[in-house]
Amino acid sequence: MLHTVILAGGTGTRLWPASRIAKPKHLLSFEGQQTLLQATLERVAHLVPPDRTWIVTSKAQAAQIAALIPHFDIRHIWVEPETRNTAASIGWAAVKLRHIDPDAVMAVLPADHIIKPASTFCKTIQCAADQVTNCPQTLVTIGVKPTFPATTYGYIQRGPAFKIQKHTGYGVLQFCEKPKQEIAEKFYHSGEYYWNAGIFVWKAERILYLLRRYEQSLGGIGKLLDNIAKALGTPEENIVTEEAFQKMKSISIDYAVMERAENVAVLEAAFEWNDVGTWTALDRLYADQKDKQGNLAVASQVLAIDSAGCTVRCDDPEHLVALVGLENVVVIQTADATLIARKDQEESVRRIAEELKNRKETRWS
Repeated sequence: MLHTVILAGGTGTRLWPASRIAKPKHLLSFEGQQTLLQATLERVAHLVPPDRTWIVTSKAQAAQIAALIPHFDIRHIWVEPETRNTAASIGWAAVKLRHIDPDAVMAVLPADHIIKPASTFCKTIQCAADQVTNCPQTLVTIGVKPTFPATTYGYIQRGPAFKIQKHTGYGVLQFCEKPKQEIAEKFYHSGEYYWNAGIFVWKAERILYLLRRYEQSLGGIGKLLDNIAKALGTPEENIVTEEAFQKMKSISIDYAVMERAENVAVLEAAFEWNDVGTWTALDRLYADQKDKQGNLAVASQVLAIDSAGCTVRCDDPEHLVALVGLENVVVIQTADATLIARKDQEESVRRIAEELKNRKETRWS
């Protein structure tokens, strides 16, 4: 059967100061009062029932998530002993799912994306799941057709086309990391590349086989997951799981498996997608709300004089933010911190969170 696994352990450091350890990105709201995680759960409810929906998160976020969704079965919130990147999260979920349902098909998706409409998303995921059911060795990923030459996303180069029911799928030639601007321009204009949405569909047994195959070395995830699998349902399960996570290296599922595996297919997303990865994502999300100079105010009172292309978000809708003589900057104001940054430096915003951590400034981290 198809299960959804929602990854909700990240912090979204490029969205500081709104996104913090105490309130990570997927617990923020961008449209109405609903958080990104709540919207994700509502979306997948059209795909699978709650008893086949699972959330993987960290110790630091578990209590907040449980409080946010009190009607969600707490037994379906899996808390990692340590944070070890997506290969560990996904592998651990696969081990637990295989124990519950030996024939499980996993749809893995981040908790912090904005996707519309839900019906089209569900049809795409179901199509991918049908392909995996019919061809159990296949790994399916979802690619988003680029709308501009982004340097903040990874890319997928598509290969030969083939039919998946009424959809067209493609073999994957290669995965490409976040490119420099010149390369991103080439990717965008070639028409052969998709943005990597970080959404995957595969058999739980298949991804575990590949993790054992590619990550069997000392500290390799495959061998350590095998240890966890043997301990499931025993009194030693928690101890073995904690020891395994302590030894696991931190590596993404892209590096661990996707860039090495055969039989990888990509389906083009027919739905609207925005990962709200940086503050400039608001420019695309609220493009119709900009003024004549291209300034955007999100839940804010803004007075812009001789300023253009600026984006402002303020937690207090009664607080006035005044701009004079500025171009292409973001101003993000929360109750205890303010960010002012050039838009072409958006990737460097994460350095603020890193520096605060180095200084042990937990108040603003």
